[in-house]
Amino acid sequence: MNSLDVAIEPLTCFKYRSGEAALRCLEEGSLYFARPDSLNDTLEAKFDYAEPEEFQRVFGQTMSEISQRRGGSALFYDPDVLPEMSQANATENQRLRTFCDGMGVFSAARRPDHQAMWAYYAENGRGVCFELAWTHELMDKYQLWPVDVLYSGQPRLHNRAHDWRKAFLELAEEHPGATLDELRQLSLEENARRKWGIATAARAVSTKHTDWAHENEVRLLAPKFGAIPLLAEVLKCVHYVRTDGGEWGPIMQQLYTNYPAVEHVYWQFSHGALNATATPMEFRLIPV
Repeated sequence: MNSLDVAIEPLTCFKYRSGEAALRCLEEGSLYFARPDSLNDTLEAKFDYAEPEEFQRVFGQTMSEISQRRGGSALFYDPDVLPEMSQANATENQRLRTFCDGMGVFSAARRPDHQAMWAYYAENGRGVCFELAWTHELMDKYQLWPVDVLYSGQPRLHNRAHDWRKAFLELAEEHPGATLDELRQLSLEENARRKWGIATAARAVSTKHTDWAHENEVRLLAPKFGAIPLLAEVLKCVHYVRTDGGEWGPIMQQLYTNYPAVEHVYWQFSHGALNATATPMEFRLIPV
């Protein structure tokens, strides 16, 4: 799967939390979708747009390619239309920038036994790791989009035409008998434009520097940043490695009282065979 494809649904991911942050989430019943500029990569959601000529080149190449696939001739676009296309492209670029600035990003991991993640995000193991299960219906309900993070050390030049090309080629496959003009009309319909818009925004805010590649991050994106009260709907299991954190007791009390169906798993890391062992745990209240 590449960075432009949504993750497999239903999606299971893991969120490492400090004890304080985990307790706050449990008490509020929410997960926070952060602003892109508040995340840990200093270049998060920072990018420049490709030159207008690059947008037109991808656009023209795609139309010509489909024409030839269907027995037509190669197409060549008049460079005189570039100023008009450039102005329209600049307007859409600004809209994308504004939208990206206000999006919400929920960053998550793919496994609960990542020692560096325990150390960095969960107070050296004193916190916990939430196991979260997201169904297609749930993501649709909250308008969430799952996406893999792309790691790159190259300059971040964003060309919306690459996402338009992917969506347009999919339309061509779905409508093999449609003419180019008919395909262009289909591409202007709301569903097609929304699909293109989601793909290009997701790619714009999900590229990180290669220094972070060890995290192998998966994200859920929301149209707006902020807390969403959905924790009870997605929390499947709480993983932990230590019980000496200051919020350990209150966290367990919250789980027992308000999340009785949530499972608990205790992890032990061995330096011998260098492995990790997960043990399901059960807690009961004992009257005193």
